[in-house]
Amino acid sequence: MLHTKEPREQNGRDSFSRYRAQVRSAAMASLAILEGGSIDRVYCDLHDDFVVRRKDENGFSYVFYQVKTKSKQNHNWSLGEVFGLNSKVKNQSKQSPTKIKDSFVGKLLLHTVVFDKHCNSVVFQTNINNSDDVDALLIDVESGVFEDKFCQALIEKFNECYEDVINGKLTENKIKENLNKLKFEADVQYLKEGNNNFRPLVGEKIYEYSEVDLGRLELEEIILKLLDLIERKSSSIIKEITPESIEEYAGVSIDDLLSVLSISKDAYYNLLDGGDSKAVKSASIIQRTLQSAGSGMQEIEYCTRCKTNWDLWFRKNRHVISELDLNAITQSVKKLFSDVVSPGNQVLIASLKGPIEEAVNDLESKKLLYDLNEDLLLGAFFSELVKVKS
Repeated sequence: MLHTKEPREQNGRDSFSRYRAQVRSAAMASLAILEGGSIDRVYCDLHDDFVVRRKDENGFSYVFYQVKTKSKQNHNWSLGEVFGLNSKVKNQSKQSPTKIKDSFVGKLLLHTVVFDKHCNSVVFQTNINNSDDVDALLIDVESGVFEDKFCQALIEKFNECYEDVINGKLTENKIKENLNKLKFEADVQYLKEGNNNFRPLVGEKIYEYSEVDLGRLELEEIILKLLDLIERKSSSIIKEITPESIEEYAGVSIDDLLSVLSISKDAYYNLLDGGDSKAVKSASIIQRTLQSAGSGMQEIEYCTRCKTNWDLWFRKNRHVISELDLNAITQSVKKLFSDVVSPGNQVLIASLKGPIEEAVNDLESKKLLYDLNEDLLLGAFFSELVKVKS
């Protein structure tokens, strides 16, 4: 749906170097895609500094971000700077709709009108704090009271601010609903100048979503690749706004992040197709475990296919095979795992062949083999590996 509306402007797309804080913020936001939850895209420098796309049973919705920083850390945002409101005006009906509309918040609130129900929320993100007047207004909106005099001025002027894009007039309840989509993220650490802890924060996020514990040099390389990706997705003018051009020039997807992390896309999609809700983490664990023993991508993709087939087998049979037999099978898998894996041991596929053949024979002798085979037990082994290392 982003392609159905012309962006307000794209001046920032060819001058990303002026917005280093935006790049860091969009990079942090894009890492949430790795979680495999509702966030599946981040669009850079499109309609706003960046846009996060969420998906659910009702389709897509968007979170629009404006990132604004100040070099003076003791500065607090005023009503005038953020909302375009004159705090000295006694008669609130004299507030300027033009200044409100042209303010940071005014530009954010425009999205609530233009995208309506597809606008999940609009976020003003900054490295400093707000003045007391700004915080009071935000608390008033968040609480649903709407009694703050400046909040009432926003409600009164709302239709006038956006009369060129509103068909008719919005009701007061609808205006309040739109105002309630406004969120502030103040004093954000990774937006600060100097020691902003961006690198360790990125490392924590990558570990959270992929279970990859990175060394310093490896983390540096991934961060540089991630920032380069965001900068490239923020840099060129999109001459024709289409779904395809937005994805190509502005969109950050899971495929982009897998490339940044050097995780096999085939391995990831093998696991995802098998219903693994933590496919990034599983693929990462299997790949790094095998690579440390010298395995290549062909072996990694084979093992992820085996794990997927085991997961599907287990889900299919857990209500068919007796609980006693199923527990006996899983105990056999755990024994296989403990016999093969010990501290400091590398996992070599060749070294697994013998123990897996023994496990097959053992299950067969106990009349527990059912339709299991060596590939499925190999998949069971890697399923256990992921559980242990997660």
